[in-house]
Amino acid sequence: MDFRALLIIPLAALVLSAGAAGLPMPEGWMASRHAMLLDGTAGFDGYEIGIDTAVAGSSPSLTLHAIAAQRKDAPSVGHAFQTVTGYAGQRVRFSGQLRAEAAGGWAGLYLGLGENDVLAPLTLGQPGVEKKLPAGAPLPAADGVWREVSVVMDVPADEPFLTLGVAQVGEGQVWVRELKFEVVGPEVPPTTTPVGIDWAGARRFHAAARANMAKLSPQPLRNAALD
Repeated sequence: MDFRALLIIPLAALVLSAGAAGLPMPEGWMASRHAMLLDGTAGFDGYEIGIDTAVAGSSPSLTLHAIAAQRKDAPSVGHAFQTVTGYAGQRVRFSGQLRAEAAGGWAGLYLGLGENDVLAPLTLGQPGVEKKLPAGAPLPAADGVWREVSVVMDVPADEPFLTLGVAQVGEGQVWVRELKFEVVGPEVPPTTTPVGIDWAGARRFHAAARANMAKLSPQPLRNAALD
């Protein structure tokens, strides 16, 4: 399979498949949800992600919607992404039309080196994430207006995997349509801003959580009989 052709066709032409949260997902796309909820839980269903089928007669759009109240001391991120190969040593651009409403945080497109969920290390505050931050292009306003957004990255010659996606950081809702992915020339400047996830805040939050867990009393083995 030629993975370089995954985004040549527009989103409207992609075959849809069932998404984990009930909305249909574009074929080839994956969804990830990491929501630190106000009730103290970590909600893997804190975001609704998939094709918005509610707007009749319009171009299909992929939406990411925070559906539960979130904590403010730890980052929550919902994103849809896919991994492509075959672009080592080239400058690439990922673009599309985006709009957002009631966004409480960052919303936009991103490009990251590596495969699969490249945002998970940021939301978990893992050591060394600042050395390999995905490039991010934000939507400038959450006013419901469709705007063109693009993110550009130089892929290292020794990096076979590139992950691209759309993210909603924090509360709110974002839509994306008419996606394109292409190789560009040196006249197109690379994006210098990272995806808008507070990885330093995530690191503090998870360090404090581990410190609190270390104070818990020893727990016995449960269900030793495996019944």
